[in-house]
Amino acid sequence: MKKVAILGSTGSIGTQTLDVIRRYPDKLRVYSLVAYSNASKLNEQAREFNPEYSALIGVDGEDCLIQAVQGCDLAVVATRGICSIESVLYCINHGIDVAIANKEALVCAGSLITEALQRGKSRLIPIDSEHFAISQCLVGRDSSCVSKLLLTASGGPFREFALSELNDVTPLQALKHPNWSMGQKITVDSATMANKALEVIEAKWLFGVDPNLIEIVVHPQSVVHSMVEFSDGSVIAQMGRADMRIPIQSALLNRCGDNLAGSVNFAELRTLTFESCDFERFPCAKLGHEIFRYPPLCATVMNAANDVCVESFLRSKLSFTGFYNIISRTIDRFSDKAARLQVNVDNIKLLDGLAKNYVYELINGDIC
Repeated sequence: MKKVAILGSTGSIGTQTLDVIRRYPDKLRVYSLVAYSNASKLNEQAREFNPEYSALIGVDGEDCLIQAVQGCDLAVVATRGICSIESVLYCINHGIDVAIANKEALVCAGSLITEALQRGKSRLIPIDSEHFAISQCLVGRDSSCVSKLLLTASGGPFREFALSELNDVTPLQALKHPNWSMGQKITVDSATMANKALEVIEAKWLFGVDPNLIEIVVHPQSVVHSMVEFSDGSVIAQMGRADMRIPIQSALLNRCGDNLAGSVNFAELRTLTFESCDFERFPCAKLGHEIFRYPPLCATVMNAANDVCVESFLRSKLSFTGFYNIISRTIDRFSDKAARLQVNVDNIKLLDGLAKNYVYELINGDIC
């Protein structure tokens, strides 16, 4: 029985992880559950799965994340924000495998995590659909032969909107993703395509690839989840239905499992289309490449600024087209300070807080 800790159990990834565990009661056991603030749903999950430990971050503090992984075999990390960084590092330093869906850990602490992985024997298993797809394409392949990683993007709900139309789109419109069912934060990130910027940074750390070799390709059907081009010009694509249980199941079982999502019917599908990312309409997507011109800790600043922009947009305090300028201005504001600081957890937390306060002041008009 593999003992599984689920950090972020009441969110979309967490609930789908529990759905997978239900299918394999002889192989998988819920060891611990941690949620942020949804006490009623957490209690419901605890009654069903009877974990050895459960906690709310909002009540018990971030230390509960480390308590939750002590003694488990694998941790599914699906929390929001930077709170999981220390628990991810704890797992890696103590031989615990990590199935990671939290983007912020690698975006903000990618160097710390990869250094810890090099010292130990733990595995970091991506369960975002794009990075899972790339890992599948690389199975049995020499990574030195990779010439390009192609991250696919659905294009979100505004793919066909003109630039002039985007200023007036509403949070309700942004939350209607055409293909995936996700939490509010990642759904807005998908609409602005800031999620692709985060995924470029993640891919750099996960696969050790120069960011200049990572390309964003818009693929509205979300059937091809990402691709790898090799030095001989051949391309391998990973395809399947848009269902997060596929990568989650693979991570939990360390192999293919049952067909939970159904098969792709190519006769009915008929058409797969691909197009370049339009950085004029979706400038947040280019931040994933731009950020590597700045000191490493500026990725934390970028991520923090985007967090506040998403929150402000959902509260109708920021327009959809206001994200990029605010994020870029915040990166510039803190780049000198970031250059003087060592990359460690304390400084990640420091810059996360400073950047968020700065963006709140910008949006509230307290800074000219």
